[in-house]
Amino acid sequence: MATHYFIDAYNVMLKSTVLRAAAHLDLERARDMLLDYVQCFCLSGDHEVTVVFDGREQHRNGTIAPHEVKAPGVHILFSPHQTSADSVIERLIYQQTNRMNCVVVSNDRSLRDQCRGMGTLTMEADSFINSVRQVQRSARETLTKREQTQALLLEDQLSENNLRILQALRDKLTDNHVQHKGKPASRKKK
Repeated sequence: MATHYFIDAYNVMLKSTVLRAAAHLDLERARDMLLDYVQCFCLSGDHEVTVVFDGREQHRNGTIAPHEVKAPGVHILFSPHQTSADSVIERLIYQQTNRMNCVVVSNDRSLRDQCRGMGTLTMEADSFINSVRQVQRSARETLTKREQTQALLLEDQLSENNLRILQALRDKLTDNHVQHKGKPASRKKK
């Protein structure tokens, strides 16, 4: 069964050493970075991720542009006005049938304590980002190994000149075969 991650989005953006600087300069850029990490994480493994944005932030920072989610298993939620993302995550965890396969990602101690009390695992922002980076490294290494060990065709290993020579030889043999095919076979006399 896939592990389901629940991410306290603004908390992760503001507490992660990787995203914090971007969040202070441009919150929209930090959101995009977080969602890129999440999508990569879902594409590279058997994970489901629900990212919960605090809806109250919409009113402080203008409207939040809708994000295009390209990866399966990624869900983006915005908490209703006057409801925190923490409350939404707590309710989502409460509704889960197998909480042992859930991980709450937040640096908010009270949210982590509440969710651990319901039987989930918790993870801090930097730990999650490091996990995503590890998944990315592992995927790159796998692709590199696959490319190196992939059986190559002989024609891929030949120089352009040698390839032209072999093609000319093939054409010549094909022409000779066609010419002989049209002639009746000669019979040897005894």
